[in-house]
Amino acid sequence: KPNEKAKPLHVDYGEAISFPFPMKVIGSLPEWIRIPLMVKGSKPSPPRDSIDILGQDSEVDPYEKKLILPGKIWRVRYSYLMSPEFKKAMESLFGNVNAAAITNAPDHLKETLEKDIAAAEMYDTMSEKERADQGGDSKQDMFIAKINIDGDDNALLIYNPVRLHPQMIDWINTLGEVKFIVSGSSSHTNFLPDASKQFPNAKIICASAADLKCQGVGMRPADFLYDVVRDEEVPTRYSGRGTYEDALEALQGQARLFHIRGDVCTQALFVLVHKHLFEVDLLYVNSDEKLRETEFESGTSIQHSSHRIFHYSLITKKAHPIGYLLPKYRCLMMDPTSLLASKLMIDAPNADGSSCVIMAESLRSALKTLSQHGVCDQVLSSHTHEMSRECFCQKLNETWGWLDGTSLLE
Repeated sequence: KPNEKAKPLHVDYGEAISFPFPMKVIGSLPEWIRIPLMVKGSKPSPPRDSIDILGQDSEVDPYEKKLILPGKIWRVRYSYLMSPEFKKAMESLFGNVNAAAITNAPDHLKETLEKDIAAAEMYDTMSEKERADQGGDSKQDMFIAKINIDGDDNALLIYNPVRLHPQMIDWINTLGEVKFIVSGSSSHTNFLPDASKQFPNAKIICASAADLKCQGVGMRPADFLYDVVRDEEVPTRYSGRGTYEDALEALQGQARLFHIRGDVCTQALFVLVHKHLFEVDLLYVNSDEKLRETEFESGTSIQHSSHRIFHYSLITKKAHPIGYLLPKYRCLMMDPTSLLASKLMIDAPNADGSSCVIMAESLRSALKTLSQHGVCDQVLSSHTHEMSRECFCQKLNETWGWLDGTSLLE
């Protein structure tokens, strides 16, 4: 049925989603019961990788390391097996994603998508060991920057930590001493508790929702909550913690932080260091050049197949007309009249719909600063690949320009 509830501001989120009965029950509970349940249900649960399944001596390495800036910045691309629960959750909300992928794909790729779906179905029947032998079906990036803190020019900042097996910890320790662990998204928390355990002296910078979820599995309280600022009233449970401003002071000018306010789903945080911007959970599509380079249309690996199915089922304009290049659920999580956004998230959008405007203004401010001459040379995105600042600004505008109906580029 079409969503008959009035939509605040200019945004029309399209047809309403029919939620499973258990989600409706949770959504009907009072906040003091509902939020703890949501925290418990979203607590970190690391997926498994080739080392977990095949052992430390496995020839399948889940890590791909790349030097980005000599002696200063490194990228670690981590491969793992997607959780079956994630696939089930997507299907429970959006129906048969396979059928949607074929429908939404351009004509010249429909046959490719049919082969992708057959390959994915065969992959799902494999044993965990067989899937691990193929390296896994999902990837994300961690970034490491060397900075100078208190005169120590071997201090390290880790952004978006991934699973840290002993060999990865040993390699990181050859680069320097980890002083900061930064979680750039409140939705990327699976590996944060382990990272904080492996580097107990490092300061943790994350969003308050991430801190809440991670403490649920025993992580020590974060040192800095970047979505809490000094001139606003701080909830009692966060008293004594460092704020956004405190985090900036602790970084001693070595890195700049851009919190995208209004992004209730991820509380996204950009980190700018050595004229390189680290980003997670705001971009989901590579530049056109990188799409060709990575064989998005022609690649035959299970990761290529999974990527195409995800893209054409949830990201294309046919999948959801609001946010082109953006997964459908990211749009819906900004809808204050949706059960998903208003009742089933730790951070809910403002009831009047103004979170969209706040997020647009925050993005616009960040892009204006980043566009200044000599500020940013390159962008490193955890879900895509490195790209120029110009390409990043363009893609971000294509992805999120619907928020207040005005271009994010000034």
